Amino acid sequence: MGRKPLTERVDGDLPAGIAALSEEHRQLLADAIGAARREQAEALAAAAENSLNHIPRLLRGPVRKAVGL
Repeated sequence: MGRKPLTERVDGDLPAGIAALSEEHRQLLADAIGAARREQAEALAAAAENSLNHIPRLLRGPVRKAVGL
């Protein structure tokens, strides 16, 4: 996965204070945003899997399929 510039990681125009940052600092911010989004996606996936522990075992397969896990 390549390093995306900040303008590809956020919707809309950058606020003036962020746009004034050097290219190096904007890339560091873009990398931090990318890492945070990956961590969030992993946490959401883990939470979805853990939520299946509340479903009886015989129903987990059909429920997993129904919700797209």
